[in-house]
Amino acid sequence: MAQETAEENALVSFYNERITEPSTSDEAYGYWLFALGLVASVVGVVFFMYSGAYPRPPASDGGTYWLLREVGGVFVGVGFPLLLGGVAIRFPLRQLATRIVGVGVVLCLAAVLWFVVVYPAGGWPVATGHTGVIGLYTVGLAVIGLASIVVPMLSRAETETESERVAREQIEAERSQLEAEKAELERKTSELEADLETAREARDEAAAETEAAEAELAALRQSQARFEIYQDKGGGHRWRLRHRNGNIIGTSGEAYASRQKCQQGMHSVMRNALGAAVMTIEPEDAETDTEEPQPIELESQAEFELYEDNAGEYRWRLVHDNGNIIADSGEGYASKSNGKRAMDSVRKHAETADYLRIDPTGFEIYRDAAGEWRWRLVHQNGQILADSGQGYASRQKARQGVDSVRDNAGEADIEEQ
Repeated sequence: MAQETAEENALVSFYNERITEPSTSDEAYGYWLFALGLVASVVGVVFFMYSGAYPRPPASDGGTYWLLREVGGVFVGVGFPLLLGGVAIRFPLRQLATRIVGVGVVLCLAAVLWFVVVYPAGGWPVATGHTGVIGLYTVGLAVIGLASIVVPMLSRAETETESERVAREQIEAERSQLEAEKAELERKTSELEADLETAREARDEAAAETEAAEAELAALRQSQARFEIYQDKGGGHRWRLRHRNGNIIGTSGEAYASRQKCQQGMHSVMRNALGAAVMTIEPEDAETDTEEPQPIELESQAEFELYEDNAGEYRWRLVHDNGNIIADSGEGYASKSNGKRAMDSVRKHAETADYLRIDPTGFEIYRDAAGEWRWRLVHQNGQILADSGQGYASRQKARQGVDSVRDNAGEADIEEQ
């Protein structure tokens, strides 16, 4: 068995070295079958032709003539199916076609064996030949042709060589690896897209929070009060802080020799009021307030003082570090809590309060409780001389109303009813 395997391998190796690399071992075996069949057929023809050199005796007598013809017929009968089978096996056919070729060759060999038995005097008709032998041989050739022609049409041939097969398997392995890497890349891409979407949502949420904070800060910075500068009866310049409800929540406390000095005092209050500390000045016999004031941690050069005056009313004043009183309540309050509320109101509104110049009157634009914008004409003594009578949707509309009054009031006719 080992010797046969070695011989088979030798045939394939010889074919590979001398002819070409076979796609399958059947290709090499088919070549050798073809070569063997061709040689046998040529030898058979030679024997058949050489028999003509001898006289032809009756078939029943036998002789060299009939012997040479019989030998030639055997060689041709064996060589022809081997030749066709070798060609068929060399095709890159499936195993089914190869097996069918083998069946055809066996049928042809059986017909040759039958030929040896009946030729020439065993019942072989010299004129027509033996129908059974010829029929069996024809069936064998037909089977070989069927396997060589029809079966390949019904099945896909295996045409790749060993090196091509290795290359194909390597390509398929690389393709599988690339598909795995692609799937991993798609997974990572999906994760990154999810992270990006999460980051975008966080960014949008942060932007919304920032916008809300800015809106809240803007609302906090929008003051509900306005500074007014006016000239008192003695000709001195004073300022007062008036809430939008009309109440005066702070005054300069003293008169200034010039409007410029008054403006400087007002700006000093605007700078220092918000961060000023709170100091409560109690009479010696007053009970100590257990509530500690909470200073706002902003840099200031002044502090608020809450004290009780000689009339028993509570007042506040804003004292600079240099000892100057730069603001006071302007009026007394019946209780300490009311005085604190008034002081806190000044601290809240002073920094962002608008500036209204009254000389001796001035237009004040404000927002009412309903959220509409209105204007009023205020005298330096605090009296409201005129107002808009209606609300406006925006500050700009209210300013346009003020400009209209300024442009038309002086030349307007007086109609008495």
